Amino acid sequence: MTTQSNPDQAETAANAEQANSGWSPMDCLRSLGRAASIAAGTAPNDVDGFRIVTDGRDGAYCACITHYLGKAIRLPSAIRHQLEAASFPNAEEAAQHARFLIASGALNSIRHG
Repeated sequence: MTTQSNPDQAETAANAEQANSGWSPMDCLRSLGRAASIAAGTAPNDVDGFRIVTDGRDGAYCACITHYLGKAIRLPSAIRHQLEAASFPNAEEAAQHARFLIASGALNSIRHG
């Protein structure tokens, strides 16, 4: 076992280990920041090549996901059902649900533009 008494040497060794593993603490912070912005609803209505449109019916809101230019896209039936079956008390919650679906990667197979 090697004991390092110099903090600079320990930091250099830690940096070298991170570089070799391909991971750094900043990766975790980036993911947390993205998740926080999605949860807070600060993400724009154009998200990763998709556009989110909310619609209110009888006091309940749902979200529709389209191509970022507003063109209709064919969603897989399971995802389409998740969007159509979900109803929320306000438009922002409906949009947040759609942002989470996009951020989860569920739509990667149909990504446009």
